[in-house]
Formats: sequence, C-alpha cells, structure tokens
Amino acid sequence: MVKTKKQILEEKIANAVGAGKAVSIETVDFSDPNRPKTVLEVDFPILPVNQVAAIEGNAGKPIYQMSKWWARRRSSVFRTMLLAAAMKAPDDPIDAAKKVWEVYYGNHQKKGALSHLKVADIFMGGGTTIVEGSRLGMQMYGNDLNPVAWLVVKNELAQVDLEDLKKVWDQIEKKIKPQIMPFFRVVVLEGIKENG
Repeated sequence: MVKTKKQILEEKIANAVGAGKAVSIETVDFSDPNRPKTVLEVDFPILPVNQVAAIEGNAGKPIYQMSKWWARRRSSVFRTMLLAAAMKAPDDPIDAAKKVWEVYYGNHQKKGALSHLKVADIFMGGGTTIVEGSRLGMQMYGNDLNPVAWLVVKNELAQVDLEDLKKVWDQIEKKIKPQIMPFFRVVVLEGIKENG
C-alpha cells in the first residue's frame, strides 16, 4: 500500500512526539506528609497546553464525548493537569513543565505507570476529568447530583461491541428511514427530484 503525503506526515509527527510509546512516570506517595512536590506544584506548561487546546477546540470532537455538556472543558487541559499532578517534580524546577510534554502523548496504560493512583471528581459534570484519567490508566471515581451527568459519563466509559451496535443501528434505520425519507429532497439541475 502506498502512503499519502498526509499519512507520512502524521507518522513523522507521531514519532517525533512519542505518540503511543510506552512510558514510565515517577509519581509521589500522596500518603507521605513529607513527599516531594509534584510538577503541578512547581510549574505548569500553560503556553503549550493553550496551543493544543486551541487546536482541539477547532477540531472534531473525540468519539468518546457522546454528548454536548454545558461546560465541556478541553480534554488536553485536563490530561495535562492530571499528568502534572501525578508526576514527581524534577530536581531543577526549570525542567518541570518540559517533563509533562515528554510523556504527554505516550501510552500510560501499557506499563501501568499511573494505575495505583485514585482520583475523585465529586462534581464530574460531563466527565472530562473522569475520561482523561481513565485514558491515562488512573482509578477514577466520579459523582454528580445530576442524573444526566451520571448517564453521560456512564455511557462515555461503557465498552461497546461494535457488531451489536451495528445491528441496533440497522434496526433503527430499517424502521425510521421509510418514515423520514419523504421529507428529504435533492435539488438537481433539472429541478427538484424526490429521494427514494
């Protein structure tokens, strides 16, 4: 198979940023009152995360975001905050923000680097923190008084059998398509032509 220029560029970018590369992260023992500081307590890569968030805001939404939520936050910002809050700060604070970007695009689940961390979001809303933490391999706990919020997050994290989903979609289409097709029409050069 011959790759397009776009595919070649995407591969080069993925390799350059270490996308999908299994990474290990040194975390801190949060039960230790004398623990070292986290990256978040020392520095935060605000400029690069703003650049990624701006791109993300103008792109298509990730598939896991099954709905619009009133205050949906950028996934990239929460991913960065979770990583920075978990990572042990380097000895030189100048390197703190850089350390986050070295592992930002990595595969955090493969080595289980963050699997021992438990994170609670007691006002989870649309679930950005819950979903991003889960993607990083953290143990996530969410709560919200709004039952719609609970339903949204539950379905964002649900495992779906694609074959079962396709069957349900086909059943819906078979039943609904004949009912709605009379309302659609296509404008062609000769005039208006009915669909169906």
